[in-house]
Amino acid sequence: MRFIRLIILVLIIVFFAIIYTQNLEVFTHTFTLQLDLNQYLIGPYITKNIVLILSAFVLGVIVALIFGALQSISAGSVSRQKSRRIKELEAQLSELSGSSQTSTDESLSSEGGSTPFSSPS
Repeated sequence: MRFIRLIILVLIIVFFAIIYTQNLEVFTHTFTLQLDLNQYLIGPYITKNIVLILSAFVLGVIVALIFGALQSISAGSVSRQKSRRIKELEAQLSELSGSSQTSTDESLSSEGGSTPFSSPS
C-alpha cells in the first residue's frame, strides 16, 4: 500500500511539474542528444530540458522503489527467522519448566514431610 501511495504521489508531482514548466522560458531550451559507439550511432534526438529533468526524477523514483522493495523483502525474511527462533526458545522453555516442575514434585513427595508450601496433614 505504501508503494502505491508513493507512485500516485510521484504521478501528481510529475503532472504539476509539467503544468508549471510548460510555458516558462527557462525550461524550453532544446538539447541534441546522441551516443556514438563507433559502430553504431544512437540519435541525434532533439529534446527539451524539462524532459531530461522529469525523466531523471522518474528514474530516481524507480530506483528508490526497487531498493525499498528489496529492503522490505529482506526485513520480512529476517522477521520470519526471528519469529521461528522465538517459537523454538519458547518450546525449550516450556520443556525445561515442565521437567523442573515434575522433578520438584517428585522430591517433595519423596520427603514425606511438611513444607511451608504444602498443606499440613
